[in-house]
Amino acid sequence: MKVRDLMTYPILAVGVETTVFEAIQMMVRESKGSVLVVEGGLLKEVVGIVTTSGLFRQVFAKGIDPRNVVIWEVMTPAPLVTIGPNETTRRAAEMMLEHKIRRLPVVECGALVGIITSKDLLRCVGGGGEGEKPTPPSDHRREG
Repeated sequence: MKVRDLMTYPILAVGVETTVFEAIQMMVRESKGSVLVVEGGLLKEVVGIVTTSGLFRQVFAKGIDPRNVVIWEVMTPAPLVTIGPNETTRRAAEMMLEHKIRRLPVVECGALVGIITSKDLLRCVGGGGEGEKPTPPSDHRREG
C-alpha cells in the first residue's frame, strides 16, 4: 500500500505568526495531536511542526500564557523528516521507528500534500477505518 492511500489531506496547518492559543483551539476543534507550520501560498512549504506533547513541555509546564507565544517560538523547525506519497506504508513505519516520531509530512516536489501518522498505519493494520472496530485476531487458545 502507498502512503497516498492512507495520508490525510487537507492537513491542519498554521502560519508562523499564529499564537499557540489559536493553534490549540484548532487542534481541539479538529481532534488532532499536531499542527504543521507552513509558509507560502497555494504550494505550502513546511517550516516546522508543533505537537501537544511539545506544547506541554515548552509552554504549559513553564507556566507561560499560550496567548503570548507565537508558534515559531515553540515549533520543531525544518528540516523535518518527510516522505513522498508514492513511498510504501511499510517505509513510512520504518522511518517513524528509526526517527522515533509519530507523524510524517508527505511532500511532493517540495510542496506539502498531506500527512501520515502512526494512527493511520495502525488503522490500516487493524483493518478498521475511523469509528470502525479493527478485525479481531484469530483465537489461538487451546480448549480443554
